[in-house]
Amino acid sequence: MQKVSLIITILNEEKTIISLLDSILKQKTIPNEVIIVDGGSDDKSVEFVNNFIRSLEERRFKLSIKLFLKKGNRSVGRNFAIEKAKHAWIAVTDAGCTLDSKWLQELLRMQKQLNTEVVAGYYSAKPRTAFQEAVVPYVLVMPDRVDEKNFLPATRSVLFSKNIWQKVGGFNEKLSDNEDYDFARKLKNSVINIGFSKKAVVIWEPCSSLKSFYKMIFRFARGDVSAGILRPKVVLVFLRYLVGTSVFIWGIIERINTGKIWILFGVIPSFLMIYLLWSIYKNYHYTPRGWYLLPLLQITSDIAVMFGSFSGFIMINKLPRT
Repeated sequence: MQKVSLIITILNEEKTIISLLDSILKQKTIPNEVIIVDGGSDDKSVEFVNNFIRSLEERRFKLSIKLFLKKGNRSVGRNFAIEKAKHAWIAVTDAGCTLDSKWLQELLRMQKQLNTEVVAGYYSAKPRTAFQEAVVPYVLVMPDRVDEKNFLPATRSVLFSKNIWQKVGGFNEKLSDNEDYDFARKLKNSVINIGFSKKAVVIWEPCSSLKSFYKMIFRFARGDVSAGILRPKVVLVFLRYLVGTSVFIWGIIERINTGKIWILFGVIPSFLMIYLLWSIYKNYHYTPRGWYLLPLLQITSDIAVMFGSFSGFIMINKLPRT
């Protein structure tokens, strides 16, 4: 069996870190070491981790957990953790998640089966409210939409060799958002076989407020543009609102020139109603409790994508030229 270093970066995770650490202890295959890097928490995260480590020592539990302090974004923390790792194989998960008991076992099983340097694991959500349930299809790849041959790894759930991490240049430390998607694209471009294990599951609890949902989508969009990533879905969002704005302006001009109001009060509301109904239709079967929130999340997501993309574009243009 391959020896594995599990790395985790944290920042103000006092509410979630213990459940993650407990889930590590419940693994069918325990990692050979766990390296946690704190990016500068000002809550009780560090205290909680140190207390957990002491409790393991008192119980003589054979698991090495090391905590390091390294200020910086997630990319800085992950690269630092991997540099500190003793072993040739690196498993990665995120704070805010808990691990299925067979998570690491399934990643290693698939690595052995495929003899590949990267295995992407899967993830699922644990919504507690109707709002959280409605958030899930906007953030995760739903089970029936998984393309196993082209599934890119995310740092919630992935196993890779230290060798391939070095080969692609590690995580881009200039990126504070979507750094794992940038890393995944570099892995894909390295022309290696990326394995996928749908049974290697981590469980994530979705955000619980509209404000936090907006911030999450905003950061995703900003991170994409900062990393030079342009997703087709983002282009479609801009096209929808460009067309809608054009029709609205046309309606105003027609109202001024001819007195006709059917465009403003007929066509535009009809298109808006169709769009909102479509937002329910496409995700209704994932959200039996929260389907009525889907139109609100669709509009919020659209706005966050556009403003986040603009913000990323501004960030790029403010970078010093070399």
